Amino acid sequence: MKSEKSILRLADQIFGDISYQFIPLLNPHMIDQHLKVTNQDCHNLNLRNEQFNLHYRIILDYKAALFQGKKKGRLFLLTLQNQLVEQGQPYSEKLVLEVAKHVHLDLSMFTEDRNSELARRAFQADQRLASEMKVADPSTAVLYNANVSDCGLKLPDVTYQGLYEICENNGLLAKQALEHQKPTPNLHVL
Repeated sequence: MKSEKSILRLADQIFGDISYQFIPLLNPHMIDQHLKVTNQDCHNLNLRNEQFNLHYRIILDYKAALFQGKKKGRLFLLTLQNQLVEQGQPYSEKLVLEVAKHVHLDLSMFTEDRNSELARRAFQADQRLASEMKVADPSTAVLYNANVSDCGLKLPDVTYQGLYEICENNGLLAKQALEHQKPTPNLHVL
């Protein structure tokens, strides 16, 4: 959640086109981390399965929201995370539908999409992409300049300062770019 907010904050300062996509990651390491942070028994198989299913359900909800547009999808994700993490609300059908309504999703389409094969395939595609990029931790960003090459920079712990320095060093910040008046590349963050 902090990484997402850092990316959104910096996106407002980038000169030129920036494309970013939040790719939800789900793996056993993440479940271990979550259970440890919440002081739960990470050796309890039932608890691990329960947490995996909960995270999987949230990801499918996010994917369904994305089907109605990237901005609505991101807003849905950030709002749901705020309710779950910041407000301490337990995940429930009621909460998800309230958030969907709050961000102006088409509720009947959202309800259908969140249980669809398309959402499951989108989740699997995200996991494959993360695996291909060798991303194992949820707070990782992959940045690349689409105008220069397909090579990217993997940033394992996304912070605003770290992203800012990378963009500043590559001439992507509005203030610096306007001073030099040179064309700037497109930055893509995954």
